[in-house]
Amino acid sequence: MQLATYFTSFTFSLFGNSIANVVLPVLVLVSTGEALSAGLVALASGASTFVFGLLSGPLIDRYDRRLLASAGDLVSASSIGLLATVGTFGELSLTWFIISAFLSGIGDMPAWNAREAMIYGVQRHSRVALQTLVGVRETVSALAIVLGPTFAGLLMNFFDARLVLWVTAATSLIAGTLCLAAPRAYGRMDKSEGESSKITYWTSFRDGIVFLGRSKNAVLRALTGLNVASVMLVSILQGLLIPVFMTLRDVGYANGPALAAVGLGLLSGGVIYALVGTKVHAWPLTLGASLLNVVGLVLLVQFYSVIYTIVMCFFFGLSSAAVGAVTGVVSLQVTPEEMRGRINGLQNSFSMVIGPLGIFLTAWLISGTSVTSAGWALVIFWMIVNALFLLNKRVRRAVQESQ
Repeated sequence: MQLATYFTSFTFSLFGNSIANVVLPVLVLVSTGEALSAGLVALASGASTFVFGLLSGPLIDRYDRRLLASAGDLVSASSIGLLATVGTFGELSLTWFIISAFLSGIGDMPAWNAREAMIYGVQRHSRVALQTLVGVRETVSALAIVLGPTFAGLLMNFFDARLVLWVTAATSLIAGTLCLAAPRAYGRMDKSEGESSKITYWTSFRDGIVFLGRSKNAVLRALTGLNVASVMLVSILQGLLIPVFMTLRDVGYANGPALAAVGLGLLSGGVIYALVGTKVHAWPLTLGASLLNVVGLVLLVQFYSVIYTIVMCFFFGLSSAAVGAVTGVVSLQVTPEEMRGRINGLQNSFSMVIGPLGIFLTAWLISGTSVTSAGWALVIFWMIVNALFLLNKRVRRAVQESQ
């Protein structure tokens, strides 16, 4: 029962974020009528998330993680509740969206980091193998990422988006309450976790940069660059291009199924790789999946129809999963175990900034040109990234040796 409390809290937190990722871009576009507004909101959220995500590290390793995760969820619930209140009793404006996005960033990342770190306390208290707990957590996360957008799309199909905000706020509120109800032992840090758990995000950022700068880590630099570029690409698609297209077609509710299709494609690709990944040569698989991924993006940004876009979202997610699986294996092999936490911290830090920045720049491009032009600019960017990655001889050798 106590384990169920932890995982239910984890699910509701991620579920709420998944719904917000669908509703907010559409609501910003409908309320303001400008793609650039969506970019400014994303920038405010990204800046807040980056700063408070970094600052939360020392707090998480010093104070009760259970209380910190609960507090972060309650802040997130308050930020969405603010929008819901204004939307219900007043008129939403760009200012309100920016304020809410900034407040949301204060709560989201610290809550996520604290809840992730709680896994050690959960393992000690429950005596369940850490691998089992992580496996359940990842499965629950994948389901929430797929089901959240689908549920949001259904709600938006029958109700006004402003009303859906109340549901989003409620999920974060439930997540924070359940986390608070979890055993106190879940939030305590034990010395047995080792020194690596005490590394702050600032230290991760600095050490990761120094480590990547060494000449022998050229492959890891290429992999890190590909991962960060991929995060920016997906952020732009999910946070701007697809919502803009759906809003222009006056089918904002279809944004949910489209994002769910990307998640379902990622899940399916992961399952396929798990079944056949060891039976196929790594380099041909990487080359083929990368090319299919570029082709998938080219087809996706045509935005011929709603159904077509949803199908292409699935195809894009499917090919992305194959590339991510192979490069993930190589990344683990070329990263010393004692540096994996710091490299992950560095990548997460970059991702917090690069995603919102990419959304803002693309929104600025759309405001000056069109969605089609922005889509093709994204295609050219992704072609260049993949070309630099695939033509790197060291990368090719590392992938071949990873088999």
